[in-house]
Amino acid sequence: MTGKNRSLLAAWRNKIWFAVLALLLSGCTSVPDEVHQPIDTQWLLSGQPLFAEPVRLSELPEDDILGLAPEMRAYLAEIAPDSGPQHRLQMLLKGFERRDYTVQYHADKTLTASETYSQQVGNCMAFTVLMVAMARELGANAYFNQVEVPPVWGHEEAQTFVVYRHINMVSQSPRGRRVVDFNLQAYDPVYDQRKISDTEAFAQYYSNRGLELMQQGEMRDAFRYLRKSLELRPHHADLWANLGAFYSRNQEFGAAEESYKRALQLKGDHAIAMSNLERLHRKQQQFELADYYAKRARYHRERNPYYLYYQARAAYEEGDYKSAKSQLRRAIWRYEDDHRFHFLMGLTRFRLGEFDDSRAHFSEAFSLADNPGTQRAYNRKLNYLLSDRKE
Repeated sequence: MTGKNRSLLAAWRNKIWFAVLALLLSGCTSVPDEVHQPIDTQWLLSGQPLFAEPVRLSELPEDDILGLAPEMRAYLAEIAPDSGPQHRLQMLLKGFERRDYTVQYHADKTLTASETYSQQVGNCMAFTVLMVAMARELGANAYFNQVEVPPVWGHEEAQTFVVYRHINMVSQSPRGRRVVDFNLQAYDPVYDQRKISDTEAFAQYYSNRGLELMQQGEMRDAFRYLRKSLELRPHHADLWANLGAFYSRNQEFGAAEESYKRALQLKGDHAIAMSNLERLHRKQQQFELADYYAKRARYHRERNPYYLYYQARAAYEEGDYKSAKSQLRRAIWRYEDDHRFHFLMGLTRFRLGEFDDSRAHFSEAFSLADNPGTQRAYNRKLNYLLSDRKE
């Protein structure tokens, strides 16, 4: 199927689902009254639910996120000084490959460019901040790129309470598009991705750092950073969900509920906000509200192809190949361009003895998997599968 035909088919399917959803919502008569109560966002943003004194705007942080320390400028000045920006960037990346300079991965280290350079540690946000700052200093056109890595659910309910987004750097030139990712071997272009502004990237930086401070017990500083993120992007549902997690962590359940509801106002299918509201109300024995949000979360989750894929993978691992096939057919019907769906379907149909269909899905998986590392991994799995069958 051509890319154009796939796009037309996807658009047609989306129209059907939106029509079905509209009918379901129009017929819904069991929405609790509390769901539609107004939300006092100023109260939430003041910090007053937790602190005796409101947090003033003058207290919000102003981190020099992309600032370069003198030693960084000196280091960059030595890199192919007589060459063009793209060649200089290429030389910088080769230096990383030679380990002239390294950054060790730490999930809880959201740092500025200068901090990442001096400490040589950081997460994907810190590394991307460092690379964007360096690439721009070299004269290259570099921007932040958000990769919509799908969430992973547990066997019971989703256990995610906060939202982190994967981010990397893209440098655009007449020669093409260069992606710079902390773990480029695991980077998969099949995921939806989009260019984001510096402002949106900075908002994510402040939110990430606020959550890290929350984990460290530095609650006022944590709030200052979360508040700063919403100052930059006040209509971003993820950031409101994270503020809700902050209030919930501090036992301010009323403020947590309002924050989650604000996230749902901005993005009606925000799964984390719905799941957190369900847990919050169940903890308070408000079972009608808990059941309402559980049903909403389940409705959206069971129509998410990645959730269906996870269920199929669990069924496959348990040897229930018929259930795995059923879930994968639903997942592929909703989204047919993920190589993992087709590879698992190939394995499943192989186990069921449907070898022609299995071969077709393996072929589709390889055609969709642009990453050589992924293709090598698939070849290893297939070799093992075939050798296991011969034995």
